[in-house]
Amino acid sequence: MSESTTQEAPRKNVRLVVGLVLLVGVFYLLVNSMMSSGAYFVSVAEANARRLDEGRPIRVKGTVVTGSYHHEQGTTVHSFRVKDKEGPAELSVYYDGPMPDVFSEGREVVVEGPRRADGVLAATEVTAKCPSKYEGGQMTDTAKERLEERPGS
Repeated sequence: MSESTTQEAPRKNVRLVVGLVLLVGVFYLLVNSMMSSGAYFVSVAEANARRLDEGRPIRVKGTVVTGSYHHEQGTTVHSFRVKDKEGPAELSVYYDGPMPDVFSEGREVVVEGPRRADGVLAATEVTAKCPSKYEGGQMTDTAKERLEERPGS
């Protein structure tokens, strides 16, 4: 065996080890960044029962409690409570931003954001479920009124 052949084998091994270490490092960074920025999807009861890291975003699906919605006039500040379909558990939500057009009390919503130390979810996003006019061919009263107001209807 020549001297150059015996020196190439250790170099190949070093390159292989360095390549594997880099690959594992990149994989770790990718998984770690996805886990730290991801939001858990939990019910209202789970959000209240589980000890979640303060500041870690969660997603909660629930129904807006009738009579709980408050909006400060002239601002984008909103507060309301959500609850599961079944069960008494409720979660207070604070949101500073534009509300979806279809948002209303009694409607299903998905709220996302971190919980504060006082237990209130500080929503960074509020998504309302589409109104029933899109489900089963039913139309809301508001939609019916708008159709009646149109000229030529």
